[in-house]
Amino acid sequence: MQRGGFSLVEATLSIGLLSFGFLTLTPLLSLGLKTSRVARDDRVTAQIAQTLIEEARQGTLTPGTPLYLDIQGATLSSAQTAAYIAQSTTLAIPGSLTQMKLQITPLGAPDRARTYAVVYQTPQ
Repeated sequence: MQRGGFSLVEATLSIGLLSFGFLTLTPLLSLGLKTSRVARDDRVTAQIAQTLIEEARQGTLTPGTPLYLDIQGATLSSAQTAAYIAQSTTLAIPGSLTQMKLQITPLGAPDRARTYAVVYQTPQ
């Protein structure tokens, strides 16, 4: 009478093949996580820039003052729990125009700073 099942050699070979497959997929996982983080930063910084530009158009944004923001773009009072820092500079253009430059940087990743520039009509 013959018993069914796998031999020790077959089990070892299949575990070895599965391990090799997982090891080859590990770099793809880290690349996917990095790409996801960069895409999130791009999306959030664009939303922050849009909000700050609207504040500048309404005259409620103080240029030159660093702003600390959380992961959703809400303004915080300190850098302790902040995820982003935004710095704005303005330049008055003759006529009733203002040029504003925003630099939004994810804290802990200064190489991923994003710069946005806009020209808008100065509020009266």
